[in-house]
Amino acid sequence: MVKTVFGTLQKIGRALMLPVAVLPVAGILLGVGSAGFSFIPDLMSSVMAQAGGMVFGNLPIIFAIGTAIGLSENDGVASVAAVVGYVVMLGTMGVMAQQLGVEPSVIMGVDSIDTGVFGGILAGLLASVMFNRYYKIQLPEYLGFFAGKRFVPIITALWAIILGGVLSFIWPSIHEGIDAFSRWSVTENPVLAGFVYGVVERGLIPFGLHHIWNVPFHMEMGQYIDSAGNVYTGDIGRFFAGDPTAGFLAGGYLFKMFGLPAAAIAMWHCAKPKNRAAVGGIMVSAALTSLLTGITEPIEFSFLFVAPILYVIHAFLAGLAFAITNYLDVKMAMSFSNGMIDYVLYYTIATKPSWIIGLGLVYAAVYYSVFRIAILALDLKTPGREEETRKGKVEVSPELARNLVEAFGGKGNIKNLDACITRLRITVNSVEDVDQDRIKSLGATAVVVVGKNMQAIFGPQSDNIRTEMQEAIKTM
Repeated sequence: MVKTVFGTLQKIGRALMLPVAVLPVAGILLGVGSAGFSFIPDLMSSVMAQAGGMVFGNLPIIFAIGTAIGLSENDGVASVAAVVGYVVMLGTMGVMAQQLGVEPSVIMGVDSIDTGVFGGILAGLLASVMFNRYYKIQLPEYLGFFAGKRFVPIITALWAIILGGVLSFIWPSIHEGIDAFSRWSVTENPVLAGFVYGVVERGLIPFGLHHIWNVPFHMEMGQYIDSAGNVYTGDIGRFFAGDPTAGFLAGGYLFKMFGLPAAAIAMWHCAKPKNRAAVGGIMVSAALTSLLTGITEPIEFSFLFVAPILYVIHAFLAGLAFAITNYLDVKMAMSFSNGMIDYVLYYTIATKPSWIIGLGLVYAAVYYSVFRIAILALDLKTPGREEETRKGKVEVSPELARNLVEAFGGKGNIKNLDACITRLRITVNSVEDVDQDRIKSLGATAVVVVGKNMQAIFGPQSDNIRTEMQEAIKTM
C-alpha cells in the first residue's frame, strides 16, 4: 500500500515539474518589469510586467495542461482534454455557485468558484486518467470517428461536470481551511510556520515529493487584491504583485546560497589528502550550482545516505532559516529556487534584502563548523573519506545512456522513464535485475528505491540523460 501511494505521488510530483518550469521566466519578466530599472524604457517594463502577470494569472490552466501531459506519456491529446475538462469544470461551478449562494470570482472571463491551481491539477489528473483508460477504446462503426484518442476529451468533459459539481459543495469548506491556515502562517505565527515548512520540505527531498508540499505555499497561501481589483494567491504571485506581506520563502536563500555551499567546502576539507583534489572538483561544482541556481540535491545526496545525521541537522537548520527571516521580517520570494540569480533579479522589490547577505554569512559559518566538527568527531564517511571516490562531472553521451539502460536491467525492464530537475525517475518491472552499484559507478550520487519506483540522482543533467536514454532504447 505504502509503495503504491509513493509511486502515485512520485508520478504526480514529476508531472508538476512541467508547469513549475514556466515560473522562472514568468518571474523574471514580472520582477524585472516591476522593478522600475532606469535603463529599461517604461513601455518595455510595462510589457514585461504584463507578460509575466498573465502567466501567473493563468497558472490553473497551465497546471492542468502540465499535469495531464506529465501523466500521459507526453501525449498532446491529454492536454486538449485537460483544457476542455477545466473550462467545463469552471462552467459547472459557475452555475452551482448561483444555486448554492457561493460568491463567485471571475476566472478566464467566467464567474465561477476559484479553486486556484488545485482545480487545475485536479482537471489535469482527470484528463490523464481518462486518457490512460480510453485512448484505445473501440466504438461501433457508425461512431468510429470518435473512437480512440478522440474519445478522451469527450469523456473528460462529461466527468468534469461531475467533478465541478462535487467541488461546488466541498470547495468552500476547503477554501475556508486554506484561508485559516494562510492567516496563521502569514500573520499569526509565520515563525513557526516557516520552521515547519522548511523541515518538512527538506525531509521530502529524498523522496522527490517536495513539489507537492510546495504547491499550497507557493500558489495558494494568502490573498492580495491590487488597485485594479486583480486577486493574487500564493507567496510567489503575491510577492510579484506587490503584497508587502509576501516573501515567506526568504529563508531558502540562507542555506541554498550560503549554508550548503559551506557544507560542501567542509566535506572537501575533511576528505583524505589523496582524495582531496577529486572531491574538491565535485564539491566546488556542486557549491556553485547551489549558490547560483539554488539546486541543492548534488550536495545533499552526497551525504544523505552515508551520514544521515548530517541531513537531520541540515533539515533543522533549513527550517530555522525560514523561522529567522520571518521573525526579522525579511521578505523575498523566488521564481526558481532561491539562488543568486533570483536574489539579484528581485533585490529591488524585496524587504530588507541586504540582511540576507549578513545572515547568510553567519549561516555559512554555522554550516561549515557543524559539518566539519560532526564529520571528524563521528568519523562520517562523506565523499573522500572512503577508499574509493566517485569520478567528477558526468559527461552526457549515447554511451552513458546505453550503459544506464543496461544497468537498469535492459529496455525490457524499464516500464516508465522520466526525469525532474536533478534525478531520473524510473519504474522497473524487476528491481532485482537492476545493478545499483553500476548506476553509481556511472555517476549517480545515490539511488533511491521504493517498491518498483527508482530514482537515480545525477544532478541538473538528469533531463538530458533521460533524453539520451530514450534515444538509446529506440535503437536497442
